[in-house]
Amino acid sequence: MRSYIFYNNQNSNDLDLIIEKTPDIPTSNIEYDTIEIDGGENLTKVKGFSDISFKINFAYFATPEEYLMKKARIDTWLLNSIGKYLTYSLDEFTSYKVKQVSIDVTTTTSRILRHFSVTFTCQGLKYMASGLKPIEVMSSGIILNNFGSYEAKPLLKIYGNGNITVTINNTSFTVKNVSNYVIVDSEIKECYKDSTNMGKNMTGDYPILLVGENTISWTGSVTKIELTPRWRCY
Repeated sequence: MRSYIFYNNQNSNDLDLIIEKTPDIPTSNIEYDTIEIDGGENLTKVKGFSDISFKINFAYFATPEEYLMKKARIDTWLLNSIGKYLTYSLDEFTSYKVKQVSIDVTTTTSRILRHFSVTFTCQGLKYMASGLKPIEVMSSGIILNNFGSYEAKPLLKIYGNGNITVTINNTSFTVKNVSNYVIVDSEIKECYKDSTNMGKNMTGDYPILLVGENTISWTGSVTKIELTPRWRCY
């Protein structure tokens, strides 16, 4: 089976796209701040991670009659999904969160063979594919292991009612007046239910999952927590 990418809920093979050569696999790059100390050695502090680019060269067959319709379908697939995860079949255990998509000019050879390249600009850390699936936490006090190489910013869908306090390791947050469920998203720092902003009902810090063991507990009337950990790696 030829290699492919999975993006925006679709496999590139389903669009009859051919990856012409194995793309260069990007590496995470740390950004640093240097703090000057009078009379002492400078301090170096990690500021974050620079964006990474993933360029893929595609080819496909299309007659002159098919070309514009097929190109429009491909462009819609690529451009209508910013913020989605990209997975490359030869590196299927990691995914990239896409921030920007740039499509190069399409060229034609042999009358019906079309070529183009697409560059995905992604967040600087990769995501472990296993961490993009929700985990059901049914009892307080469970331990989750972060096997990634960096702290994770999870998504929690908390089922319950009333005032609920969730503690991960030694850090807690409380959401008041929960009705059936509430979602807490540490990546975008939002607390909500459907289209209703519940941020005013939340106190405390958004949870982080450290590398290694993380103990998750709660107080209040909680049925379960669906936790998408979003494990991250270099």
